[in-house]
Amino acid sequence: MNTRLAATVALLLLGFATLSLTLIIVDGTANPIVPDEEAGTMFISTDNPLNENFTIVVLPDTQGYTRYYPWLFDNQTQWIVDNKEALNIVFVTHLGDLVDSYGNITQWEYANSSMSKLGDNVRWAVLPGNHDGYYGEPTDLTNYDNYFGYERFSGKSWYGGTYKTGDNTNSYQLFSAGGDDYLIFHIQYKPSDDVLFWASNVIDQHPDRRVIVSTHDYIQGPYNPDRRSDIGERMWHSLIRQHADQIFLVLCGHASTQSSLTDTVNGHVVYQLLSDYQNASNIESGWLRTLTFCPALDKIYVKTYSPSLNEYKTDPANEFTIDHNMTGASISVFSNCIVSQIVFDQPSAQVSFEVSGETGTACHCNVTVPKALLKGDPWTVTVDGETCSYTSSENATHSSIHFTCTYQRTFQAVIKGTWVIPEFPSFQLLPYS
Repeated sequence: MNTRLAATVALLLLGFATLSLTLIIVDGTANPIVPDEEAGTMFISTDNPLNENFTIVVLPDTQGYTRYYPWLFDNQTQWIVDNKEALNIVFVTHLGDLVDSYGNITQWEYANSSMSKLGDNVRWAVLPGNHDGYYGEPTDLTNYDNYFGYERFSGKSWYGGTYKTGDNTNSYQLFSAGGDDYLIFHIQYKPSDDVLFWASNVIDQHPDRRVIVSTHDYIQGPYNPDRRSDIGERMWHSLIRQHADQIFLVLCGHASTQSSLTDTVNGHVVYQLLSDYQNASNIESGWLRTLTFCPALDKIYVKTYSPSLNEYKTDPANEFTIDHNMTGASISVFSNCIVSQIVFDQPSAQVSFEVSGETGTACHCNVTVPKALLKGDPWTVTVDGETCSYTSSENATHSSIHFTCTYQRTFQAVIKGTWVIPEFPSFQLLPYS
């Protein structure tokens, strides 16, 4: 009977990230090539594949488009539909100010037409900004309710719930991607304390979900882009700071600039990103944001793109990288010998490790690699620099490489692929024309 020893070790990603690796050392015959849960490897769910890159698209204030340039809004949502598969777009979040004048039905018709392009093609949600209603006494969000009310979303499987029954002013949605489960809030402009208390209770009811908060007014404008607004401060202290162990990202618009804040609470990092392109120099360009999550690298790549111009904004305020620990990659090494010094070298597209055992031992090694991290077409396997024959198999998410050699001394094995996850994703973005 074989005995198994499982240990989690750090897999170094040479200057890029640290991945989780499960090392299984087996005395006796080699394990099957396909790993299983009993062996200590991570189970891969086909509807939420581990390590799969995915994208959230952010639509900041669109009031200028519905007032002056409705085709720019159309271009944005059509581009999202056209690129859903290429970018693996799992959610689209609108940050409020769908229209410029809440009483102007033509503008609401334009907003409805543009957002309707998303249809059931992708999960999406909206929230009311200050231009989308009257916030005096009494509050008037009649047109927002007519065009983007509860009935429009309530039947969606990913629609989590609302603050008030039958009212889509404050809502949350659920989705899973890259091996993790997420909850995203859409909280109105100027939320009440009761709304924030409700949101806090929702988080308490979902303790295992990573949380994103989309709202409208949170960070101050161009003259104080590094400070939260009064509304933002209240949200920070009443909701976000209290749940910093789950809330890792806040998205907001309202103020015509781009900036970010980073706060750490008890070791938990909260990123707060402002994007709004409704100023004179940007309004005619139709900019949106893409947040590409790379679980294998524990990074989120933020880009700003215009489907109408087919151009990127590449200044530091509009293109940057966020470090965020996700479930991460799991590379499994199975062997009847002793395996050590395991390194994933991203620039060289290879995994290497040292093997030692008793002289004359037939050493069996099975290496299982997520396809989202490294692929081989074909693979190259070397033992101390000499090419070694191998067999391989694969399923939808992983490749497994098996090789055997007779142990004479401690040797280094290298599994080299032909494609590796890029340091910065270089998806082919298709412009809308």
